Amino acid sequence: METDRNVFVIAQKEFADNLWSPRFIVLILAFIVIVFSISWHSGIGSGQAISRGYLDLAQIVSLFLPFIGITLGFDAICKEREAGSLNVLLTHPIYRDNIIAGKTLGAMLTLALVIFISIFTVLGSMLIESGAKFPLLRLNRLLIFAILTYLYLSIFLALGILGSIVTKNAIKSLIYNIASWLILCVVFGMLITTTASIITGHKPLDLDDNERFLELNADFQKLSPSHHYAMAVSGRPSLSWLGVSSERPAVQGIFDTEHTLGQWWNELWINVLILILTPLFLIIMAFVTFLRQDISMDMG
Repeated sequence: METDRNVFVIAQKEFADNLWSPRFIVLILAFIVIVFSISWHSGIGSGQAISRGYLDLAQIVSLFLPFIGITLGFDAICKEREAGSLNVLLTHPIYRDNIIAGKTLGAMLTLALVIFISIFTVLGSMLIESGAKFPLLRLNRLLIFAILTYLYLSIFLALGILGSIVTKNAIKSLIYNIASWLILCVVFGMLITTTASIITGHKPLDLDDNERFLELNADFQKLSPSHHYAMAVSGRPSLSWLGVSSERPAVQGIFDTEHTLGQWWNELWINVLILILTPLFLIIMAFVTFLRQDISMDMG
């Protein structure tokens, strides 16, 4: 169909633009250097060290890698608007939903490439240094880890696309998305701990009669996507700065080989489901917002 062809043409162009963008190359190179250094240090000795290496990587991913998702999405629409090419596109037999679908698909494909390069760079570096064999069971867990990471970063990619539609300006979109990243990932634990402390009147370091504080803190943590990613990957309620963690689940994330994948799913399926539904919801919001937006004045 012509509509499908238009979507894939736009997606292909978006993928190529992202792939050869200087900012993307700088970001992916910086991330590979970081994870390579972590994996090289962690891949000493037995296969268990490989699991520890991926848990270290999970914290880096949770805190800092959302910035790559933001970078891929923050100007997806507004760059076309600022360049004056959005109305030119719409003068052709291309519908709005073709544009937003193609832009989103191209960015998602780029993100998948980022995950592939990063995960297997880590795996390769650890195996080279340790000389350890990587059993099939652990490889299955690695694949699930990559999927969970992709879903988590897709949330921030979708936020970036939504921001590029709402703000109509690339600089403002970038600022708002960076603010969202800092709040939801980096300082969220500190903010939640402070809020729960104020509401309950309980000091975080006071271990006496702190059940109400820990319960409220745990409930508030569920508002951040980083909580659900941290739970699914590491079994830790919070990986953000100064976050206070209450009781952990019996299964300590995807690399807890003392439990089966079935036990992992039974314990943490809600967190995985939220990681699936959140980017889907944000992408739907971006579609609806763009389709209802008045772009008749977006010339030049």
